[in-house]
Amino acid sequence: MKGLKGLKGIFINKNSEIRSGWKILLTLIVFFITTIVASKMFSNVLIIISTLISGINNVIDTVGIMLIVLNVLQCLCVIGSVVLFWKLFEKKPISEMGLINIKKGYKDLVIGLIFGAVSMSIVFGILLGSKNIEMVNPLTRPSFNIYILIELILFIFVGFNEEMFARGYCMSVLNQTRKKWVIVGVSSIIFALMHSFNPNMSALSYFNLFLVGILFAYMFIKSNNLWLSIGYHITWNFFQGSVFGFQVSGLSMESMYLVKEPADNVITGGGFGPEGGLVVTFIIVLGFIYMWKLYKPREARGTGLLT
Repeated sequence: MKGLKGLKGIFINKNSEIRSGWKILLTLIVFFITTIVASKMFSNVLIIISTLISGINNVIDTVGIMLIVLNVLQCLCVIGSVVLFWKLFEKKPISEMGLINIKKGYKDLVIGLIFGAVSMSIVFGILLGSKNIEMVNPLTRPSFNIYILIELILFIFVGFNEEMFARGYCMSVLNQTRKKWVIVGVSSIIFALMHSFNPNMSALSYFNLFLVGILFAYMFIKSNNLWLSIGYHITWNFFQGSVFGFQVSGLSMESMYLVKEPADNVITGGGFGPEGGLVVTFIIVLGFIYMWKLYKPREARGTGLLT
């Protein structure tokens, strides 16, 4: 009997709750399985349709769009898995995960959108001013195409997907530990590890992703909803890749401006993009100062996280 109780203790805590680690692991497993199945089905269908309509050349032309759509599909699988297991394990409304009604959260969303855009613009300005990057086309001659709009849609999905999982779900589930360092630290580690398969990862890339994960967690805790971090996440990625032409966590994007790096160094982040460089480390620290000194939360609402 003692052995059975000990085994049960691995999965169930003293409050008769499934341990948060197992909840998160199960959600990740279901997400990976559904993503693989859905992506395989979608890819095969798209290739067949493209071949029937215009031949093999059209298949090659649609690869870029297919990759973007597959990323959106992955985001939908994450969101679906999060909602499924939130309802299954927690049996609470989505608002208690931090996704409050947009009518109540739109001001935080707007602040986040501006905050993210300004932060990445400062990164760009520092790198340009210090001659760590050079512009191919001048600021007065941006280049526009349909892919930039598609990328904006993608980054909206990415912002929702990563914030719902890493902050909304993971932090809310970890809240049952009642330990702040576990809630913030573990969710931020998970967020950094989620990027492990991205190209050109480095130790500094992991550190910056972990650090910005803590910043997003601070936004979530202080605003008591997800809209602030969602907004920041969207425009941070969009301005980084689709406006200024940097790599976004190692991934290339169509962009309004093209930049080149005279040197691949720890300042610029090299092939991973600015998120792998020291300038972003500095900007994240400034983000903490802004949240601490200048951001004023409105009335208490949403999650009740860490209360």
